[in-house]
Amino acid sequence: MRIFLTLPIILAAASPALAQDSSDQQNISPQDKTQFRLLAGVDHVEGDVGEGLEYQTVFATTGVAMTKGRFSASASIPYISSTAPQEVIINQGGLFGTPLLGSNGTQSGQVKREGIGDLSLAAAYQLPVSGADASIGASVKVPTASREKGLGTGKVDYGVSGQLSKKLGAVVPFVGAGYTIIGEPDNFETRNTLSGTAGSHLLLGKNSALTASYNYEQSASSSIGDSQSINMGFGTNLTRSVRIGVDGALGLSDAAPDTRVGLKLHVGI
Repeated sequence: MRIFLTLPIILAAASPALAQDSSDQQNISPQDKTQFRLLAGVDHVEGDVGEGLEYQTVFATTGVAMTKGRFSASASIPYISSTAPQEVIINQGGLFGTPLLGSNGTQSGQVKREGIGDLSLAAAYQLPVSGADASIGASVKVPTASREKGLGTGKVDYGVSGQLSKKLGAVVPFVGAGYTIIGEPDNFETRNTLSGTAGSHLLLGKNSALTASYNYEQSASSSIGDSQSINMGFGTNLTRSVRIGVDGALGLSDAAPDTRVGLKLHVGI
């Protein structure tokens, strides 16, 4: 059996941990000093890929982000712990998620596997657009996960994206779209994917924000439906340099995971 299913993960643009940033982008100067942040997060995702084929996966992610003027970049890598069907390969990829790719193995039943996931590199540029906040970005998934353990495909994925938002008082509506070039593993047929998101931040004073969004991602396999989900989150500054966020998602389509919950932490250095 060959399965390619996407487990949605909230975009950085829609993340409650970053929502407050959108209100400050009007003041960006190319001469702004370089700032670094340490990133940490935990996500728990569960669902099924068919009758009797349930999965539960936890991602504990660490990374670093850099911002200088209109340019930003980040690098992150997860530790994965998953209980999933034997024929399922866990693979990070896409702008919104983590495709599960079925193997050709004949064994069945649930298998627990753990290990380092794939390294994710991303960069974005804030466009000098008057009256709105617009950005373009690119990302690369580097295959550092073990293919033998079923923790990755062993192939490189590439992505490009664009995002647009506008602050209207305490409300910041946003839209985003992306295109991912999937690295095709041997003996599998995949296709590149389109993705999109739309939602809004609600700023609560100077330090906190609520986020609600709808996320869509095209399936990388013609045999599996597209993924759709509703996402909610809350983020707040604990100090000037520490921000924490909690978020969750509910799947709207069969291909989406049933639930996802996450905790994010950003620490300025």
